[in-house]
Amino acid sequence: MRPFLLERYFAKYEFAVEHLLSPSDCEPLAMPELLKMADAEIRELWENLRFSYTDSAGHPLLRTEIARLYETMSPENLLVCAPEEAIFIAMHIMLRKSEQFF
Repeated sequence: MRPFLLERYFAKYEFAVEHLLSPSDCEPLAMPELLKMADAEIRELWENLRFSYTDSAGHPLLRTEIARLYETMSPENLLVCAPEEAIFIAMHIMLRKSEQFF
């Protein structure tokens, strides 16, 4: 398999330069920084959080909050997934079994 040039680029520069404009991820926040932005209700949810599996479409509270960002969206029409899952779904829809993509 040929090297994935974008991954090679990130391997070389991602943590070695002061400013990198090409990544799609955001700068991480420390938990105290994040919780400073939370209201009392959200802080209580966080303080009582149990790490466990949830609805496969994404946690209902998360889907509700995302839906609030859009005028015509409802939580039932949202699917929250990890990037790898979304890439798999898109490739599964777009590619035929006989096609190769590497």
